[in-house]
Amino acid sequence: MRILLVNSFYYRRGGDSAHVLDLERLLTGRGHDVAVLSMHHPKNAVSPWSRYWVPRVEFRGADSTPAVVAALRSVHSREAAKALAHIAADFAPDVVHVHAVHHHLSTSVVAEAKKRGFPVVWTLHEYRTVCPAADLLRRGRICEECAGGRFWHGLLYRCKSESAVKSAAAVLESYWSRWRGVHALVDCYISPSDFLAQTVMRMGLPARRIEVLPNFCELPESLPRARRRRGVAYVGRLSPEKGVDVLLRACAAAGVDSLEVVGDGPAAGALKAHAHAAGMPVSFAGWLDKAAVWETISRAQVLCVPSVWYENCPIVALEAMALGTPVLATDLGGLPELLDHGRAGILTPPGDAAVLASALRRVLAMSDADVGSLTSAARQRVATRHAPASFVAALERIYESL
Repeated sequence: MRILLVNSFYYRRGGDSAHVLDLERLLTGRGHDVAVLSMHHPKNAVSPWSRYWVPRVEFRGADSTPAVVAALRSVHSREAAKALAHIAADFAPDVVHVHAVHHHLSTSVVAEAKKRGFPVVWTLHEYRTVCPAADLLRRGRICEECAGGRFWHGLLYRCKSESAVKSAAAVLESYWSRWRGVHALVDCYISPSDFLAQTVMRMGLPARRIEVLPNFCELPESLPRARRRRGVAYVGRLSPEKGVDVLLRACAAAGVDSLEVVGDGPAAGALKAHAHAAGMPVSFAGWLDKAAVWETISRAQVLCVPSVWYENCPIVALEAMALGTPVLATDLGGLPELLDHGRAGILTPPGDAAVLASALRRVLAMSDADVGSLTSAARQRVATRHAPASFVAALERIYESL
């Protein structure tokens, strides 16, 4: 088959982008022809399709695009629509598979694909289709007030980065997509967790079809030796919904001797300042390639996923499970489906640094036998529920049905 993957970024910026890069390789390995539409970015991997890509837009930092231009493009991007039309005309895909496109490429790519008669599959990596802020959070607490298309709450509470301009743009995009019927055009949504699927449907996503297909993860042939393990690891975006501030407080309370943080994001500066002021043994590595991420996870005694939002099916947790590193995560969203508390991982309440510290002490003090039992069950869970071969076979069935 000829498959066009569409995602805003083409480097390992987070779980959604990592998934797209791995999916491209997986599909190509199965003999499919794969093209990619993305946005130009200095960190992007090299791609033969980059000549079709759209200009970069940034919403924060020194390289940020002027606010009004960025806001308008996040609602509807003519550049992205033209780029999709161009690459589709030359590549002639059998199916267009959309991933994380809000804000940068915008939902204009979906409308353009359907306008030209291509079947569209959309993998949901978060809740942007029903929440202008994408994370169902308001000032650090779970919020579903935009259910049923009441998106104006996003502007009322300034849910997007606590900015009136950004929140207005996100709300306008939500209403624009709903008014144009973009979400109803999608032939099939894919949800990596049952929780996400149930939540977006309950909150009013006009989906004609939604399939639950958990993310995949490769299982390494051998495990790292236990003597290499030390301390705690976190891998992911450094943003408020990820709960890294809670993790820092918990590590300080638990007396953790080493915390490795991999990733970057808008909260990086505040987190580094906090760690420095507290004199904590924390290293911030920024974004790393896949091999370096696996090395970081492999040498940790435990990987923490301290999120305070409804996580979906985080790939980093799957990678830790595959590598034999215990996972300690919050009891939210799709994480309970993934970890099966006490069997393949350990869950704690979100946002509670004291409880997390207590759980960290217990995990770090576990016997080799208990660690082996937990990680063996986790690896078996990855092998049976998240194998690349079974994932791609299920995805091919979805493609073929369209």
